[in-house]
Amino acid sequence: MSENINETIEEFLKENKINITGGKVVSFEQLSSILNNLALNDLNKGKIEKAMYFINEAIKFNKENHYALFIKGLIFREIHKYNESIEVFKEYYNKANDKLVFVYIGFSYAELNDTEEALSYLKKAEKEFSEDEKNKYSDLMATVYECIGNIYMTKENILEFNEEDKLNFNYKVAIKYFKMSLKINKNNHMLLNKLAACYYHVEDINKALYCYEEAAKVAEDNTPYLEAIEEMKEMGATSETIEF
Repeated sequence: MSENINETIEEFLKENKINITGGKVVSFEQLSSILNNLALNDLNKGKIEKAMYFINEAIKFNKENHYALFIKGLIFREIHKYNESIEVFKEYYNKANDKLVFVYIGFSYAELNDTEEALSYLKKAEKEFSEDEKNKYSDLMATVYECIGNIYMTKENILEFNEEDKLNFNYKVAIKYFKMSLKINKNNHMLLNKLAACYYHVEDINKALYCYEEAAKVAEDNTPYLEAIEEMKEMGATSETIEF
């Protein structure tokens, strides 16, 4: 049996021109893990067909290689097959119980404009991650907070009262999450621009001015921000510092 396994592995490696250094692959589990890495590498290089081939083979060689499902979900997201990515991510969670996948399910729902499901999963990630996990995945959490803010910035019909109050509520929630994202990465000038727009909509032009000033400091092309600053000052705005 062991001899047959070795022959199968050697034949697969030879057929796919995979060179192994630093030892010999002696089990399907080892081979499956190697194929995970190859699939991720090809995904990062934009070689989608190769990535999908290797990850499907990884799953065939080891049904217990649950992480391969996560990688397969990432591949589907990359080619904008969001329904497929959600299905695979959920299968991965059922088998691996990895909370990190909530983030990617949320992102996929957001791409489908299913804002309720997107918010549900993104907030679930925010709630269930420990502080250590949030620090570990800080860049990812910055994107989570920004995504939630984007949803509220464009969200309609969230509450049953007059339109002005409704919009104010949405913008204020967007402000909360944009600030949480900027706490992690204050140099995101495009997000500072969104935050300025939110403050402008809730008629807090002093804080909007501060956002434009901060954006002008970090943007490679800051001309639009400098123009906005001049316009805000002409309106009588006085910069008010925001704590992120």
